[in-house]
Amino acid sequence: MKNLIRIPMIMALSALCCRAGHAQEFYRGEMFVTGQQFSLADGRLNIDLSVDFEGLRMPSDESLTLTPVLISGENEQALPAVLINGKEKQKVYQRQKEFAGNVHPAPIPAVVIRNDARMARSFRYRVAVPYKEWMKDARLLMRTQECACHGKQGKAYEDRIAGRLNLPENRTSAWDMDTDRKYLAWVNFIEPAPGKDTLHAVTGSIPYFGKGKQDKGEKTLGELSESKQNLEIYHRLRNALQNIRREEGTELLKVKVTGYGAPAGNLKKNEMNALARSLNLKAYLRENRLATGIPLEVTWIPEDWDSIAALTRQSGMMFREAALDLIGSVDMDKGRERMLMKLADGKPYRYLAEKIFPEVMRVDYRIEYTRQQPDAAESLRMSRTGERQTLRLNELFAVADSYPKGSTEYNDVLDLTARLFPDSPEANINAAAVALTKGETAKARRYLERFATMPIAYNNMGILCLQEGKRDKAEVYLTMAAAAGIEQADRALKELKNK
Repeated sequence: MKNLIRIPMIMALSALCCRAGHAQEFYRGEMFVTGQQFSLADGRLNIDLSVDFEGLRMPSDESLTLTPVLISGENEQALPAVLINGKEKQKVYQRQKEFAGNVHPAPIPAVVIRNDARMARSFRYRVAVPYKEWMKDARLLMRTQECACHGKQGKAYEDRIAGRLNLPENRTSAWDMDTDRKYLAWVNFIEPAPGKDTLHAVTGSIPYFGKGKQDKGEKTLGELSESKQNLEIYHRLRNALQNIRREEGTELLKVKVTGYGAPAGNLKKNEMNALARSLNLKAYLRENRLATGIPLEVTWIPEDWDSIAALTRQSGMMFREAALDLIGSVDMDKGRERMLMKLADGKPYRYLAEKIFPEVMRVDYRIEYTRQQPDAAESLRMSRTGERQTLRLNELFAVADSYPKGSTEYNDVLDLTARLFPDSPEANINAAAVALTKGETAKARRYLERFATMPIAYNNMGILCLQEGKRDKAEVYLTMAAAAGIEQADRALKELKNK
């Protein structure tokens, strides 16, 4: 019975993919399409590609032209091209544009990018073209043309990016003959919390003073000039962003950088220096295109007393409690640091200055992004091939919802979901709903029993008790479900009172 359920379901799911599941390399493996999505809207085909060229090895005086191409049988359509220039080639390109005025060589590139190792080497490619029927089964290729520079003939490369667009269609499915339409109208199906699998964040901390770099003979952040600090922070952030961009279906939302300082004399001067420091760093990151097109927040806390207090609490410092009392009761601008210096002949303050202050000085970052969930068919494929070891609950629910409620495929997907996620209330409540529509009360009770006290299970518990002949319990559960706003409970209660 298990094979009869799974094999037709996987065959049916295979038609739902409209996104690729992993980074697709091209041009000698030096470039990657890290995310791709295709959709139809208002008679136009929307193509959205994320391209990473961190690994591109190209001389400064050369260029590459990237041209995405849709092809199906004898039909072919080239999309707007992207030109990537080396640093020196970019200067030549700019001069040629100035001399040529409005005249451009054909084909005109949609995007011109400078290949600069100091900048984030990635871009987002979005284009919409009039949709034609043949595009439904089209492949997406990337044609990469090297420039004919220095008397040599530039080579051309062609790589497949997507084997088939597989645009989503309206789905129909055969009705499951075991499903009772009356009970289907009474049970309720639970959706998981929206977006609970999609928001992600990468965080990190760059210390000003740390043993890690000293062991390698390298300078710490605190030993570098401000300009070199900016460069070090930039490279750390760029590496983190590069790793995120290479994850499937990611879209960056925000980059937040926070610097933390320690007390060092005049508070107002520290605050002014912190403001100038944050503005300088933000300007540097913007100038080097760290986060083009997404919000970049850079702030600086001149004196991080929260961290000082937390570290002091964990320390074995003499007069620790007295120092903590001063930190907690005296405001910074009312002489907190001065009073600490006077406490016990300054011994606690010297400990703070030597042991605690250097540890709180750091630069923290947080990169927020969303990860588009691949369709369940793609997730199942990756799981079967070992490309991904886990599946997401929302992915399977999305596939179930693409079929009519009560259809064979809908029922099979929800039943499989409960087996894959045995501890998920939503998965078990939905699988119980399927069992109830088929009159499988023992199976429904196995799914529901652990979650009977949860409000989201009240309605289906009421239907279960009704099928088991426990009318009083059924009425209690359904009344609680109706009070929680579940419409199906009202219908079942009316039927119950008419009997």
